[in-house]
Parts: sequence; C-alpha cells; structure tokens
Amino acid sequence: MAKGRLFEILYYLIDKKETTANELAEYFEVSVRTIYRDLDRLLVAGIPIITKQGSKGGVSLDKSYVLDKTLLDNHEQEQILLALQSLSSLQLDEYSDLFQRMKNIFQKESHDWIEVDFTSWHQNKEMNDKFNLLKTVIFKHQIISFEYINAHGDKSYRTVFPIKIFFKANAWYLQAYQSDKDVYRTYKLSRMNEICLHEDYFDLHKLTNIPQVLEYHEDVKKIDVILKFQKYLGSFVYDEFPYHDITEDNDGYLVKTSVPNHQWLLSFLLSFGKGIEIIEPLELKQEYVKEIQDILNIYN
Repeated sequence: MAKGRLFEILYYLIDKKETTANELAEYFEVSVRTIYRDLDRLLVAGIPIITKQGSKGGVSLDKSYVLDKTLLDNHEQEQILLALQSLSSLQLDEYSDLFQRMKNIFQKESHDWIEVDFTSWHQNKEMNDKFNLLKTVIFKHQIISFEYINAHGDKSYRTVFPIKIFFKANAWYLQAYQSDKDVYRTYKLSRMNEICLHEDYFDLHKLTNIPQVLEYHEDVKKIDVILKFQKYLGSFVYDEFPYHDITEDNDGYLVKTSVPNHQWLLSFLLSFGKGIEIIEPLELKQEYVKEIQDILNIYN
C-alpha cells in the first residue's frame, strides 16, 4: 500500500468533511474494496474515521480531529512544504493558502527561499496575468484562441487545447494541441496576445501521443559563427552563450557557436555596439557592414 494515497485520503476527508466509499474509489481510481482496506489502515494508525451505513451513511473524520504530523516523517514533511512553496511562488494563490495550512499542521518554520516574477525589468505585470490565465484554462481543459507572432514577425490567429506551461532558456512557453492541423505546438508566452476563452472544453484523456519531450521549433537554420567581444562585455557574453563556447584571453572573449539565422540576428549583434567583431562567416560580416551603412543613411 502506498503511503501517499493514505495521506491523500486523509487530506480529502479533512477538506470535504464527509464523503462516501464510492466517491473515494472514483476519485482515487481504485476499487471500493481497496478504499475500505485503506480506511482500516488509517483506523489502525489511530485516525478517528467514522463510517455510517445506509442511505444517509458515509465516511467522515471526528470533528475534533487534528492531523497527526507523525503520519509523515520529518523529511517527507519538509519535501511537501518545499513543493508547496515552489508552487505558491508561481503566482498560484491556492497553493499559497495550502502551504500556510500545511506549515501550521506540521508546526514548522520555513525559509522564503524562492520567488518568481514573470516580468522583465522593463515590463509591467502583464506576463504574470497571462500566466495566471493560462494556468486556469489548463486546469479547466478550456479551449482558447489568441493572436500569435512567429519568429519572422508574421501574425496569425490560433485556436488550441492548452496542455502545459514550461520554462526553458530564459522564457515561458505553452504546449498545446492545435486541432485544425492535428499537431502539438509550442508557443512563446511573450508572443501570445489577445487571449480569448471559449465556452467549449476538451477531454484531455482523449488526446493521444502528447510529446513527452518539450521542443520549440522556429524552422530557422543555424549558422556557425566566431565572434570577438571586448573585455567590458564579459557579463553579457556569459549571459547569452554557453560556457563551453567561450574562450577568454587578455583582449576579451572569443565565442565559437551556432546561432539561428533569424532576421533579428543583425539587431542582436548591433546591440553590443563597438564591443563586438564578427570573425566568421564572411557573409555575415558583409551583411553586418551593410546594415550599419543603411542605418547611417537614415541619419544623413
């Protein structure tokens, strides 16, 4: 018997006050016989469970009962609190409340070790609001539509079944199923606008072959580059490139890496001003010089 289900049944009873064996069996996806065995184990452990037979019968806890923290050892209590604190830091208010309740039950102090803010230094709370909205529709299995801007700046309107939010490479993404094309896609949250909620819902269990590996494709080829950066740009270099692609010397930093050949690549390189020099490839160097000349022509 998994100790985890015993604790879940106990918390379910604390939360619901009263239920039935059939309801517990359906909720935990086990047989009614298994639920009765679980209840017997809780009784043996000293949990005052009350069962009543008949049409008005049910399963409940003694009203005066307070959760015995010895049901879980000290390490398990700490792991539960750490998990709940992580969730509450992700702007999930319901977990913040649950975290406080469980902390009181376990009678433990906690260190405020994590905080998450989805906005950048120059943004307002728009990303926080977007995250909360998507979190809600994911839990409800609600269909949404939104305007999306791809890597080339093209706008399109998407209707999807939202499945999961994930964080990777300094950005938040939504994994979703796009029914009109029968594909799973990943969308960058910062490029999603005008999110609209539909009145329709989808059955998550009917979705098949959901990708387990989260990927994000822009359908843009990569090119190999060698870039030289001045010493004063050290912090930016290590922010933007993998450590193993960077060679440091007295003059600065030499970066050998592969980058997406996006339309914004030149703008990215220009952001380093005179502190960068393109060593290879020659074609990129020529495009860079032309871009600088075009910029100068605007002001001449």
